[in-house]
Amino acid sequence: MQVTLIYGGRSVEHDWSIAIYNHFAEILNNARDPDISPAFVYYISRTGDLLRLALEGGRLPKHPDFTARAETHALASLAHLLRSDGVFVFSLLQGQDGEDGQIQALAQFYDIPGSFGDKVSAMLATDKYLQGIVANRLCPELTPIPTVHVVQRNLELGFAKALRRLAGPCVLKPNTLGGSFLTEYTDELSEDRLRSYSERVALHDPSFLVQERIAGTEYTCGVLVDRHEVTALPVARISNPSGFLGYDQKTQKGYSVDFLDVEDTIQSRLSSISKQIAREFRVHTFGRLDFIVDEQQRIYFLELNLIPGLTAEAIFPKMLTKAGFDLCHLIRLAAANDMAERRREEIRKIEASRIRVPWRR
Repeated sequence: MQVTLIYGGRSVEHDWSIAIYNHFAEILNNARDPDISPAFVYYISRTGDLLRLALEGGRLPKHPDFTARAETHALASLAHLLRSDGVFVFSLLQGQDGEDGQIQALAQFYDIPGSFGDKVSAMLATDKYLQGIVANRLCPELTPIPTVHVVQRNLELGFAKALRRLAGPCVLKPNTLGGSFLTEYTDELSEDRLRSYSERVALHDPSFLVQERIAGTEYTCGVLVDRHEVTALPVARISNPSGFLGYDQKTQKGYSVDFLDVEDTIQSRLSSISKQIAREFRVHTFGRLDFIVDEQQRIYFLELNLIPGLTAEAIFPKMLTKAGFDLCHLIRLAAANDMAERRREEIRKIEASRIRVPWRR
């Protein structure tokens, strides 16, 4: 099976996407899997340049070598090039361009084979406020986190709601950015703090969330999807001495991850909830869901990541290894899911073309 990798993107997670690609290059270059043959590599720069390299049987180059060898194209030609290649695309794009529905819509419209998934699911999953509403409605077992959604075009109303509804320690986070970028906490909420935060976020996101800070233990659960069957991967517990897992803690590895050898009630509940949310959000092949559990064993949903980190140090690959899988399995599974989905879509288009609705003035 030939495969194309695409990475980079105009996102705050750009560097992480590069790190993921470098890790995939190392894995695939050393893989003992003759079924997977990298054919093309695409890279979207921060400024929107598109770089493309045909491998012609060669090894995957690391990022610096790739940029030196690749050809530059207009970003507008991306769909035409991918469709002309006719090769399954495994996307390593994160955040903007990768998880927000843009490339998903492009792939669906131009019938490009890949791991992209559904555009509606991606657009919903990239909005933390909306996905929280949906997840809590789907799973009555979850305890909603008291949240105020502050929109940049109506700051005064958002500030007033936050100050009226929330007291005590709070977490401030951009609504659509990933990687906990610009996520911070405050022990005391004030209008000055909200206004200062809104000014920093405005450059990156049109809205942000103000949430009550929940004291507890963070857990994360990965899922794999095989056609319509959703499987939960081993649940990981995150140990964080600071009690807050923000951007600095993630980038400086200020936390540790462990897997419990004996499954307990919390793990069973988290696995069940994760499978339900992944099924309803129509996760394409894999994803990771994050939660907090407090001392009363109440479960709070944080977010769903459609393309979690896939570097060697990231949590999701550790889940795969714990379950007996690897990244090559992920690629094969995504390709099988895409083939099945494209067959269903082809039948749907044929049936839709047969429908004739009388036009009336």
